[in-house]
Amino acid sequence: MRSSQQNQTLLVRSRTLLKMSAIDPARLDIVAFIARASADLGRVLPAPKDVFNFGGTSPALADERLLLAIQGEKTATTSWPVPDALYWGVGDLSVILDGKGAPRALMRTTSFVQCRFREVQEEFALAEAEGDYEAYRLGHIEFYRGQDGGYEFGEESMVLCERFEVIYSVEGEGKEDGARDRSVTDGDDRKHERE
Repeated sequence: MRSSQQNQTLLVRSRTLLKMSAIDPARLDIVAFIARASADLGRVLPAPKDVFNFGGTSPALADERLLLAIQGEKTATTSWPVPDALYWGVGDLSVILDGKGAPRALMRTTSFVQCRFREVQEEFALAEAEGDYEAYRLGHIEFYRGQDGGYEFGEESMVLCERFEVIYSVEGEGKEDGARDRSVTDGDDRKHERE
């Protein structure tokens, strides 16, 4: 789950109002992480379009969801509210932070589907690796209603169902040699999952 605050942050650059990641992709540790991933993977990677953590303000939840993503069990995430003018798209990279705000994984978006919350498919919900379909629904209702403006969240709310693959990750804090290649593909080799 991406925090609604992360999805709604606006930054002004060059007198133009743009929707951007709540966390600046130019932050020094993010830039260093991308440089390390580029070196470890043997290719120059583009700057990430988004930097976020799963689970809003809960460090424990962020770490739990991050581990599931790194292990390949979590391959989907739901965003609400849906940003008006998405600032990332299919094929773009995002950095996933741990519960302390440190970059730990790099993911590539493989697909998007916008739908009403009541229309989220069970297959997608299970790809979030947060329990069965009912646990997904109850957990997301509780999470989003706990956010600023969450009283508005309900069955008719539009959500963004995003599929992704983790292409690079590092082990826990302080392990500079813990990089793991989760394979990077692009062009015709890119995997696209569709609902």
